[in-house]
Amino acid sequence: MEPIPEDVSRFMHDYVETIDQLEILRVLSEGPEREWDIASLAHEVQAEPQRVRAHLAAMTARDLLSMTVRGPNVACRYGAGSTELDGMVSRLLQVYRERPVTMIKLVYERARDPLRAFADAFRFRRKD
Repeated sequence: MEPIPEDVSRFMHDYVETIDQLEILRVLSEGPEREWDIASLAHEVQAEPQRVRAHLAAMTARDLLSMTVRGPNVACRYGAGSTELDGMVSRLLQVYRERPVTMIKLVYERARDPLRAFADAFRFRRKD
């Protein structure tokens, strides 16, 4: 079996922390025009709504989607902030569709290093 392309692996490491986030990207990118509320998205990706909310905040900060707060409600939709990010999300999701087990293993390998995960939480990303 051929390895995951280096750019996809690097993108995964820099932008996707969990399987839930990978699934959120998958669901949102399948219908980029659709706006999702947290409860519906949580049901679709089979995750707790409060965890989905936290993932959405993190992914919005990484410029992978857009989130709108309307009082107590939150709506989100896919919307990578640049064509480069959009292209990388597309490549990531194509590899995920073709080799889901390999991609899931990649996420879990990253999670095994708690010190790296802790340090990554404090990394600042610069918008160009």
